[in-house]
Amino acid sequence: MLSWIRERFGKAVVIVIVVGIGLSFILSDFLGSRITSRLGGTSGLAGTVNGEAISASEFHRELNRRTESLKQMMGGKISDEQLKMFGIRQSVFNELVQRKLILQDSKKNGLLPTDAQVREKIQELPYFKKDGKFDFLTYQSVLKGNNLDPGKFEGMIRDDLTLQRWLDQVRSRVRVSEDEVQRDFRLSNEKRNVKYVVLDLEAGKKSVVISPAEIDGFLKDSEKLGWVKTRYEQGRTTQYKTQKFEAVQREIARELIVGDKVGEARKANERLADELVPLLGTAADSRVQSMIKPLGVTIKASGLISGDTQALPGISDPRGILQDAFSEKNPIYPKGGGKAKRYDLAGAVVVAVVVESKTADLTKLAAESKKLEEQIRTRKERELQENWLEELKSRAKIDMESKIVNGPGGESDVG
Repeated sequence: MLSWIRERFGKAVVIVIVVGIGLSFILSDFLGSRITSRLGGTSGLAGTVNGEAISASEFHRELNRRTESLKQMMGGKISDEQLKMFGIRQSVFNELVQRKLILQDSKKNGLLPTDAQVREKIQELPYFKKDGKFDFLTYQSVLKGNNLDPGKFEGMIRDDLTLQRWLDQVRSRVRVSEDEVQRDFRLSNEKRNVKYVVLDLEAGKKSVVISPAEIDGFLKDSEKLGWVKTRYEQGRTTQYKTQKFEAVQREIARELIVGDKVGEARKANERLADELVPLLGTAADSRVQSMIKPLGVTIKASGLISGDTQALPGISDPRGILQDAFSEKNPIYPKGGGKAKRYDLAGAVVVAVVVESKTADLTKLAAESKKLEEQIRTRKERELQENWLEELKSRAKIDMESKIVNGPGGESDVG
């Protein structure tokens, strides 16, 4: 739930900003303004963006709307502590900053709507119609009933149209080629089965040779013997529950000695990996298993996975392996001319090879091309929006009033 809320209310999703400023919320914001006092005062400034103010009342109206939406998802109740945990206050401020940046950028680039376009938009809205047509008296009555003067309301509509124009400008810059569609089709429809062995630090330690004399010397040192006894006491009710100290002291001493030989453990893994490279994925898998079993390691297989897979169990960063697995040159697919390969990763040495490959059926591309094109377009639009906003933000002067944004005793994580 928390991760979903963070994603939903996180930064740089411009569509959320635009929708949040839409007219369906403008009226409800003002109708709900009388209860913003519980979220903080409405006087003063929440911050400035390039010298342009974000008022406290503007901040609290949006905060109230966001809080009410969150309350509905949380069963009708939400505490100040939960607001802080979800980062709602900072999220609201960040989005208002983004909105200011977009409006400023739009003004600079001549994207502001004309007065006639603002009037046309207002006359389209159902709130102000009578017998299916725009009625000026109804317009005045609705605004008066919500404590809005026409000038301020029309300014809101102007901003809303400007934000939409900015989004349209972003969309107009996005192009999707046939090659991109085909690449995404292959990515989701081509399959690989990757067989691999992970030699982590614990496995490497078991390969480090510690002589009996070295263990004897360790135990003769009174300070180091004390370390051994401490480790035994820590595991007395678990790991060493049925064993006496004298029976396990040499084992514990060895573990402590090996713990200081990380470099040797890593080299032991590298040597073993080099021995496994010509064997993994061939008829000699049984031999590979016999070599790694004493280390508590087994051969793993991914099963048939697609090119958009981002994880392999037991591997912290499988990007290099997956890139090779789905490369057109098949560097780790023996049937395609490749072979198993050693990967030196942080915390582990991995040997990997592709043992099965399934190609994409391009005869099905035409049926899926339109859907794929829309997915690619949406992804590229989002990336362009985020990058554009980050560029605007990097050149902007943004000031925040912590007492307003973070509330009493709050701390900032605005970014």
